[in-house]
Amino acid sequence: MLPTVIVDKETIKAQLQAQIDECRFLGSDERYKSWQSTTSLILERSFSTKRLAQALIMKSGVSVKENLKAIEFLESLLQDIDKGQYDPISPMKKNVDKIDESHFHLIIKTLLHNFYKHVEEMYQKPVHKKSTFNDADVGKIQLNNEYDVQRMLYALIRPLFPAARVEVPNDGGYKGVRYDIDIDEYDTVIEVKCSRSSMTERKLTEEIGSDIMHYKKKFTYFFIYDKNKIITNVDAFCRKYTQVINDRFAETIVIQPIQM
Repeated sequence: MLPTVIVDKETIKAQLQAQIDECRFLGSDERYKSWQSTTSLILERSFSTKRLAQALIMKSGVSVKENLKAIEFLESLLQDIDKGQYDPISPMKKNVDKIDESHFHLIIKTLLHNFYKHVEEMYQKPVHKKSTFNDADVGKIQLNNEYDVQRMLYALIRPLFPAARVEVPNDGGYKGVRYDIDIDEYDTVIEVKCSRSSMTERKLTEEIGSDIMHYKKKFTYFFIYDKNKIITNVDAFCRKYTQVINDRFAETIVIQPIQM
C-alpha cells in the first residue's frame, strides 16, 4: 500500500520545491549529505510511512555530483502528489470492495421487488431504432419456469456480488436439495419459485414451509414469480412466510405477473 500524506498538501509541496531549489546549488558532498538528511526528515514527517524517505536516500547517491537524481525523484513525487496518488483513503473508499450487511440486504430486497422493471425495460419496451437488437429477437426471451427466472436474477446479482453461486448443494442433510442462488459471504440464499399451470397454492406453501425448516443459512429469500397467479392473496402470503425461526430469517417476495 502506498504511503499517504499526513500534513497539508500545499505545505509539503512548498517544502519539497524549496528542497529542489536548494539542491541545484549545493557545492560539496558535505552539504549534499546534510541536504539529504533534512529532506529525508521532511518526508518522514509528511507521510504515513518512511518508505519515501528511504527511497530518496537510496536513489540520490552519495556525491553532490548525483544531485540530479535527487531532483528527479522529488519532481516526480510532486507530480504524484498533485495527481492525488498519496491522498488519504476515505472510509468510503476503504470499504468500497465490501458492502456491509445492512446495505447488502437493502440491495437484495430492492432488486427482488423491482425485478419486473428489468424485464419491462429489457424485453418488453420497444427497441431503439439505432440498436442492433430488434423487437422480434428480444421478444423471444420468455420466463417459462424457475430456471429461466433463476438465470435472469443471477445475471443481475453476480455483477454486484461476484462470489454468488447457483445450484449449490445444501449440506444441511436435506436430501437432494440445492440452493438456487447462494451468497455465502452474507450467509444468504435466494430460493426461486415459478408457478405453473399444474401447481396449486397449497403445493407452493408446502414447498416453502419445508424449505424454511431445512435451510441452514441465516437469511433465506423466497422469490416467487407467480406466472399463473395461483396465489390468491399476495400480501397475506408474503406475511405468512416472512418469519424468524431459531435466529434464522426468511422473507418472501412475490412478483405477479409479468406479461412477456
